[in-house]
Amino acid sequence: MTTYLPWTLTAISIFAAVLNIKKKRASFAIYTIANIGWIAVNIYHEIYAQAALFLVFTGLSTWGWIEWGRRKWKV
Repeated sequence: MTTYLPWTLTAISIFAAVLNIKKKRASFAIYTIANIGWIAVNIYHEIYAQAALFLVFTGLSTWGWIEWGRRKWKV
Protein backbone atom coordinates (compact mmCIF):
# COMPACT_ATOMS: atom_id res chain seq x y z
CA MET A 1 0.00 0.00 0.00
CA THR A 2 1.43 3.35 -0.96
CA THR A 3 1.85 6.20 1.48
CA TYR A 4 -0.52 8.29 -0.64
CA LEU A 5 -3.66 6.65 0.74
CA PRO A 6 -3.00 7.38 4.44
CA TRP A 7 -2.03 10.99 3.64
CA THR A 8 -5.13 11.41 1.47
CA LEU A 9 -7.32 10.00 4.24
CA THR A 10 -5.63 12.34 6.70
CA ALA A 11 -6.45 15.34 4.50
CA ILE A 12 -10.05 14.17 4.07
CA SER A 13 -10.41 13.71 7.84
CA ILE A 14 -9.07 17.20 8.53
CA PHE A 15 -11.40 18.66 5.90
CA ALA A 16 -14.34 16.92 7.61
CA ALA A 17 -13.26 18.36 10.97
CA VAL A 18 -13.21 21.87 9.49
CA LEU A 19 -16.69 21.37 8.06
CA ASN A 20 -17.86 20.13 11.45
CA ILE A 21 -16.50 23.27 13.11
CA LYS A 22 -18.47 25.27 10.52
CA LYS A 23 -21.56 23.21 11.50
CA LYS A 24 -21.98 21.67 8.06
CA ARG A 25 -23.90 18.40 8.00
CA ALA A 26 -21.79 17.17 5.07
CA SER A 27 -18.90 16.70 7.51
CA PHE A 28 -20.48 13.46 8.69
CA ALA A 29 -20.70 12.03 5.18
CA ILE A 30 -17.07 12.94 4.55
CA TYR A 31 -16.04 11.45 7.91
CA THR A 32 -17.84 8.24 6.94
CA ILE A 33 -15.88 7.99 3.68
CA ALA A 34 -12.58 8.67 5.45
CA ASN A 35 -13.37 6.23 8.26
CA ILE A 36 -14.11 3.43 5.81
CA GLY A 37 -10.75 4.13 4.19
CA TRP A 38 -9.04 4.04 7.57
CA ILE A 39 -10.70 0.71 8.35
CA ALA A 40 -9.23 -0.73 5.15
CA VAL A 41 -5.76 0.69 5.86
CA ASN A 42 -5.77 -0.67 9.41
CA ILE A 43 -6.94 -4.12 8.34
CA TYR A 44 -4.26 -4.19 5.64
CA HIS A 45 -1.63 -3.40 8.28
CA GLU A 46 -3.25 -5.84 10.74
CA ILE A 47 -4.02 -3.09 13.27
CA TYR A 48 -7.34 -4.59 14.25
CA ALA A 49 -7.99 -2.56 17.40
CA GLN A 50 -7.70 0.67 15.45
CA ALA A 51 -9.86 -0.78 12.65
CA ALA A 52 -12.50 -1.49 15.31
CA LEU A 53 -12.17 2.08 16.59
CA PHE A 54 -12.78 3.46 13.09
CA LEU A 55 -15.76 1.12 12.73
CA VAL A 56 -17.23 2.77 15.83
CA PHE A 57 -16.36 6.21 14.42
CA THR A 58 -18.20 5.25 11.22
CA GLY A 59 -21.28 4.41 13.26
CA LEU A 60 -21.00 7.70 15.14
CA SER A 61 -20.64 9.73 11.96
CA THR A 62 -23.72 7.99 10.56
CA TRP A 63 -25.59 8.80 13.76
CA GLY A 64 -24.44 12.42 13.51
CA TRP A 65 -25.71 12.62 9.93
CA ILE A 66 -29.13 11.35 11.07
CA GLU A 67 -29.33 13.61 14.14
CA TRP A 68 -28.30 16.74 12.27
CA GLY A 69 -30.90 15.91 9.61
CA ARG A 70 -33.60 15.74 12.27
CA ARG A 71 -32.67 19.17 13.61
CA LYS A 72 -33.36 20.62 10.19
CA TRP A 73 -37.01 19.64 10.44
CA LYS A 74 -37.63 20.68 14.07
CA VAL A 75 -39.48 23.92 14.66
